[in-house]
Amino acid sequence: MLRLLCCLVLVSYTAAQSCGGTFTGSSGTVASPSHPNSYANDLDCEYVFPANGQLLQITFNSFQLEAASSWTGSCYDSVTVFDGGNRVGEYCGSDNPGTITTRSDVSIVFTSDYSVVGAGFSASYSRGGAIVTTTTLPPPTYAPIVPGSCGTPAIQPRSSEMLRYDQAQGRIVNGDDATPHSWPWQVSLQTSTGWHYCGGSIVNNEWVVTAAHCDPTISSDYVILGEHNKGGGTESIQRLRIATKICHPQYSSNTIDYDICLLKLATPAVLSDKVHPVCLGNYGDEGSFPAGMSCYTSGWGKTSASSSNTPDILQQAMIPLISTSQCQSAWGSVNTITDRMICAGADGATSCMGDSGGPLVCQKDGAWNLVGVVSWGSSQCSTSTPAVYARVTNLRQWLDTTMANN
Repeated sequence: MLRLLCCLVLVSYTAAQSCGGTFTGSSGTVASPSHPNSYANDLDCEYVFPANGQLLQITFNSFQLEAASSWTGSCYDSVTVFDGGNRVGEYCGSDNPGTITTRSDVSIVFTSDYSVVGAGFSASYSRGGAIVTTTTLPPPTYAPIVPGSCGTPAIQPRSSEMLRYDQAQGRIVNGDDATPHSWPWQVSLQTSTGWHYCGGSIVNNEWVVTAAHCDPTISSDYVILGEHNKGGGTESIQRLRIATKICHPQYSSNTIDYDICLLKLATPAVLSDKVHPVCLGNYGDEGSFPAGMSCYTSGWGKTSASSSNTPDILQQAMIPLISTSQCQSAWGSVNTITDRMICAGADGATSCMGDSGGPLVCQKDGAWNLVGVVSWGSSQCSTSTPAVYARVTNLRQWLDTTMANN
């Protein structure tokens, strides 16, 4: 849910300052012109990083560009990232791209307008490492939504490769960008100002499952459906109010046990290829989701505990389920992990702050089942420590009864 010499070839631009280049070394650093001093106006620069068949990791260490327009949200000066030719996102102000890890060529385009400048950016890059595990899913396909179906997205998710750098270096990667709308049950819980604080999952056109500790405010918060880029402002989303909030009566804020909550939408969701319910894991069906099974979690949570911002693009990570005994051992107390909890991760990726309430899904009989709800974990979002999720197969009866009676 992601972590000596360089060869520099300068490229000439007609702008006021030349910048950019092609970077092919094993590791190195790049920066905007004059960094940490202010860059110039009217720049148009491209920084190219060929993958050369290796794992490529680029980390932005400092980032300060002119802030976006307070009226339109558009960037004046910007850094735009392209991964394998696909546009990842545009960034400005202090909203930096974080860490990019890929096996594709990366291009970073930096532009500035005619006025107001900032200190710019610096980034480090490295190549190397090996693939530890891979799971190949079919390429994206498009199919009609079958009325009454669940867990069958029209836009298939792409595989998420758990990539690990050389053990000696101890560097790992968390998640990566999801294919737009490939997890169509994913929702964002937001305040009236548009601040994302938790995730959730659509289970039918009236109900959303989230974590009890998210505790949304009915009078002012919103459930956002059909979103992929929460910073884009151009997507056709559904922004719905909450009519009813029913959290499990046995939820404990001390133990984080029974950490599950149902939200009834004030207006039924309109289902489509971008808004589609997930299946719920059947009560007592733990046998279909054994330890070691590769599942997926998704959300707009932080990409590291130290991040000051959450990503605009929905992130996904493939993580293995972990046995209760292994999870208890990792957390150091047999009383910490209850029957209402399921653990996953500790293998190079994890959920982090802001992912709470979001889905942990596993495939069964060709459909994605909600097996867990993001609950709690390492305060440092450690990718070597299991994350803990509310176990849906244990709480399924409560979910069914609550929805039926309300």
